[in-house]
Amino acid sequence: MIESTKKAIHKIEPGLKKYKTIMDNFYEVDVSQDIEFQRKFNGFYRIRQRPKDFYQTYYSLLEECKTKPLEFNEILITLNEKLGRIEASFSSKLLATINTSMPIWDVFVLENLKLKKPAQYSKTRIEDTVKLYNRIFCWYKNMTISSEGIQMLEIFENEYPESGISDIKKIDFILWQIRN
Repeated sequence: MIESTKKAIHKIEPGLKKYKTIMDNFYEVDVSQDIEFQRKFNGFYRIRQRPKDFYQTYYSLLEECKTKPLEFNEILITLNEKLGRIEASFSSKLLATINTSMPIWDVFVLENLKLKKPAQYSKTRIEDTVKLYNRIFCWYKNMTISSEGIQMLEIFENEYPESGISDIKKIDFILWQIRN
């Protein structure tokens, strides 16, 4: 992964700028009402073509989490109760916004970690989703202290010394760029 990191590191800058803009504005605006923030967030996290009630529910919950942070399982269950869907990826993106030391769940992360999402119609899908997210989190934590991870972080820091983002987010940016 080190060679892939070296090749991809220069492609991170545009996404890093977008991410920092989102995070710089997160506590400055009411995200449940600020359309510009939502537009940037949707673009960065590729949240597209959702019904209006999804966006209202999602951004209201994100705003609420500024003062009452929730854990992944609580976000997942809340969105499921309000939307009738298990939104693992969007739950992780919400969590990673309120707690920047938490990883993102997306298809590229699952692919890189060689993990499969829980079966669509499993009776234990919520529990299985939470367990899988915990595995993703443990992988990231272990990666940040492994020799390979430390090298990846050094490459990132050499290129973006003023990024000010968490090690987990740095690894996330690298994985996003070395996706297939």
